[in-house]
Amino acid sequence: MLDTSRVTAELEAARAFADTVGLRTQLEGRLTYLNRYAAPKSTRCVLSPDSAPYSFSFEMQRETRRDEWSAWFSGMLTYHGPRDGVDAPTMGWTIRT
Repeated sequence: MLDTSRVTAELEAARAFADTVGLRTQLEGRLTYLNRYAAPKSTRCVLSPDSAPYSFSFEMQRETRRDEWSAWFSGMLTYHGPRDGVDAPTMGWTIRT
């Protein structure tokens, strides 16, 4: 399960930006990857805001007891390209742990 409840506005902005630069499919692909990684019933991926534009941190969590979750590992869904504050030579979103 992909939990985006903490980043509703930020995710909407990232999707709108991705539409303007023709990368919506790529962004959605990365989100789908995180969702599938967290697909087992007892695992979830929680997205959180990040200070980098159009980027997110994430934490994979495992259910330890009914409705109790603990951190498994964390990472970043990072945008690189125009308007990223660095103007990286590559363009798109990458996942890093």
